[in-house]
Amino acid sequence: MELYSRRFFCWCAVWLGLAAMVRAQAAEPAAPDPVVAKLDESVGRFFEGVAKGDVAKSYADLLKDSQLLRQADAVKSLVDKTKDLEKRFGKYRGYDRVDAKRVGKDLILVRYIYKCDDFPVVWYLSFYRDFKHSDADNSAWIVVSVRFDTDLELLGM
Repeated sequence: MELYSRRFFCWCAVWLGLAAMVRAQAAEPAAPDPVVAKLDESVGRFFEGVAKGDVAKSYADLLKDSQLLRQADAVKSLVDKTKDLEKRFGKYRGYDRVDAKRVGKDLILVRYIYKCDDFPVVWYLSFYRDFKHSDADNSAWIVVSVRFDTDLELLGM
């Protein structure tokens, strides 16, 4: 009987040890993605420019080398809607990245909260690796879609 008790306690110790290792691994944050960090800087400059009223220039910088610039009417509409943000939602107070999701190696989808005094605005940007302008480490990315709305419920999905 004593042999079975020892085995039981040994198995319990093994299982508890494994459970602790799994918890420790789950608690470790993933290493930050350097590409996403670089894109965050670009988006941050864009938001700061928009807040200062330099909307057209901010879009021109954000969309550099993007095919979106060829859609002049769509970009103009986006610029006009963006110019109304402060009037509609209040003064800009900052931004937070909600998430960044890699789809394969060459596409990154990001969502941001553009914080205003009266109401937050959700921005959605998609970045695609720019194979034409990439350097040796393929670090060039272009915006292939950009939009914003106030549908906060979608953030939980």
